[in-house]
Amino acid sequence: MNDQFIEALFIKGKAKGFDEQEVYYLKNKNTEISVYQGQLDKFNISEDGGLSYRGMVDGKLGYAYTEIMDEAAIDMLVEEAFANAKVIEAEDEVFLHDGKGEYTKIDNYNPSLELVPIENKIQFMLDLEQSILTADSRVKTMSQNSYDEVESIRRIKNTKGLDLTDQVSYCLAYAVAIVEENEDKRTGLGYDISNTFDALSIEKITKEATQDALKMLGAKSIKSMNCPVVIKNETFAQLFSAYIGILNAERVQKKLSKLGDKLGEVIASPVLTLTDDPHLKGALSSSAFDAEGVATYQKSIIEKGVLKSFFHNLKTASKDGVVSTGNASKGSYKGTVGVAPSNLVIEPGESSLEEIFTTIDRGVYIIDLQGLHAGIDTISGDFSLQSYGYLIENGKLTKPVSQITVAGNFFEMLMNIECFADDFRFSILSSDYTGAASVKISALSISGE
Repeated sequence: MNDQFIEALFIKGKAKGFDEQEVYYLKNKNTEISVYQGQLDKFNISEDGGLSYRGMVDGKLGYAYTEIMDEAAIDMLVEEAFANAKVIEAEDEVFLHDGKGEYTKIDNYNPSLELVPIENKIQFMLDLEQSILTADSRVKTMSQNSYDEVESIRRIKNTKGLDLTDQVSYCLAYAVAIVEENEDKRTGLGYDISNTFDALSIEKITKEATQDALKMLGAKSIKSMNCPVVIKNETFAQLFSAYIGILNAERVQKKLSKLGDKLGEVIASPVLTLTDDPHLKGALSSSAFDAEGVATYQKSIIEKGVLKSFFHNLKTASKDGVVSTGNASKGSYKGTVGVAPSNLVIEPGESSLEEIFTTIDRGVYIIDLQGLHAGIDTISGDFSLQSYGYLIENGKLTKPVSQITVAGNFFEMLMNIECFADDFRFSILSSDYTGAASVKISALSISGE
């Protein structure tokens, strides 16, 4: 990011009448590779990014952004931000951060990742396809596969002394296998993620993409019942993430969360502890600072069932008379400042998944939930979701089940959590980067035949 451009922008903004100013710069480089039937199907390298500008005048923050950083852009940014500030009617107090705080050094950038030859990455995907297609005679094809590599650099600088930069890189490989037997088709997803290319495992992805799909062949519905339910680690992470907005201070202040008046109260089973950990090594959302430049820190949101905090940025924190939790967010350089968690960690338990199964005479082990955003109500907490998994009988998994619907209430479910397994894992499918272990719920409604 050109310091001369920033300096010229701040000089122009000051002359226009802005008391305080800030730039937020973001640049992403993405590499995507996919294969089909032993041939390269897609290869794309793209770069995008730009700069957003915020200026404060008469207590209002004007906003503008650009992808092109030249002299003409300086005039456009200042004039547009000034015009925006003048039409703002909201009376909310707004802030730019002064850079005070203890910033933890986070090393999420691996410069050697992009030095790995493209040929090696293509060959990895070809080998992965071959591994999956030859894993079992019932594996027929792959509906999706991709190698995705991301490198991102971010900088925030303002006229109050704040000047921060961070850089992150990672690679993700995934594949969706389709298996078939007796005209019964099932799919399975396998993936691996790292910031080191050599750490990606073809064996791991192959096993994940094929095992559950093969085991689900012949799955049928079961009679409706109210029973204990175990939800797979990644699946529970996705469900929990779909409701995470109830802990967002913006939604709480707009009366859009049932937890608004529950701080300090028990809202879940004592076995549930939820931590927001922006310093977790190797996690996708780790950073020393948030989108406003506030220093991030590890914090308990729910501790042994007790609600300890909401997620705050500077504005929501001021409204509630608290300090920011370092959870300001921007979807891109174009986006306005909102609130979001970083790496959400639901603390695992000590029992193995198999040990948890032994505590159930008759129940269901759910490995997938479908229609998460259509089948949930984040206000009431009610959910009704198509799902599939396995029947649990006399402490063991017996047969695969599909065409069932699991229903309940999220807030009641939190209170009915009995235990977590020791199989913690982050889900790449959750709307926020959330990790959980498999969980036993004392009872949920299962609708089938």
